[in-house]
Amino acid sequence: MSVYNGDRFLRTAIDSVLAQTFGDWELIVIDDASTDSTPDILATYRDPRIRILRNERNSKQAVCLNRAIAAASGRYIACLDADDVSLPDRLAVQVSYLETHPDVTLVASAAHFIDEGGSRFDFRAGGLGSCMANFMFTWICPVIHSSNVFRAEAARPPNGYNEDPRYWWTDDYEFMSRIAFHGRAHVLPEPLVEYRIHASSVSGKNRKEQLLQHDLIVSANIKRATGVEVDDLTLQAWKRFRETKAGAAVRFESDEVKRLSVLIPGLLRGFKHDPYGPCVLPWYWAKHALVLAILRRGRISIGERARFLALALKIAMYKLIWH
Repeated sequence: MSVYNGDRFLRTAIDSVLAQTFGDWELIVIDDASTDSTPDILATYRDPRIRILRNERNSKQAVCLNRAIAAASGRYIACLDADDVSLPDRLAVQVSYLETHPDVTLVASAAHFIDEGGSRFDFRAGGLGSCMANFMFTWICPVIHSSNVFRAEAARPPNGYNEDPRYWWTDDYEFMSRIAFHGRAHVLPEPLVEYRIHASSVSGKNRKEQLLQHDLIVSANIKRATGVEVDDLTLQAWKRFRETKAGAAVRFESDEVKRLSVLIPGLLRGFKHDPYGPCVLPWYWAKHALVLAILRRGRISIGERARFLALALKIAMYKLIWH
């Protein structure tokens, strides 16, 4: 856990760890030079399993979490942001899963969304096998950071959090992408954490910067999966393909569809068949390409419809071959 001026929710987060049904844990809290009452709150805890490390100057989350990983002595490392909550069975369930699935590097879970007062108002579904999770990592972060438990050896230097300023507001997405690609990832269907949304959260304050950094991570993830550098045209085609609705009269240039016809089969080859859950995204993209070929309204040329029809057939073929 990394905390900077987090006194408002810190006690709730720490108490949720103390309430775990699994008792063989250590909680390493990095106080990133807080100037509020965070140090005073931390000083009230006397449990020997809780270790408090303080930075003399503010160093950002990635630096703090790398320090925590270096200090950790366990085989597994769990993340918990200082404003989130771990439900009582969280560690027991996730440790058991990693113990019984040695080829899985990272296991996350579904999550409840809570407001500033702790009331639940939304839900992030889980139930993703490694094929689905890794496929989704190529355009979004499909898991909540606080729901992650991963094998410690996968995150040792140089594989820890990226301290480059270009990833200050997306370091969790960048890190989890690399850990997921290091082996197999799995997202459990049961909610094991509560993810707090509030005005002063990192996600709330730095949304613009997060979006600017997002494309860097997407391009890197695609390269990890396919081994191919992603240029701007391919990246924009991938984004437009995902975001274009079925009935939209949006033109795609021939070069864009050609890039997609290389990119999507390349992703399918990169994500091997998953024994822990069906990979339905290839069928989704094949159907989406088919819909764009048939149902779009407006001045869409016959040639463009034909190219999307060919793309749909190609995706379906690669789905059958690789999955």
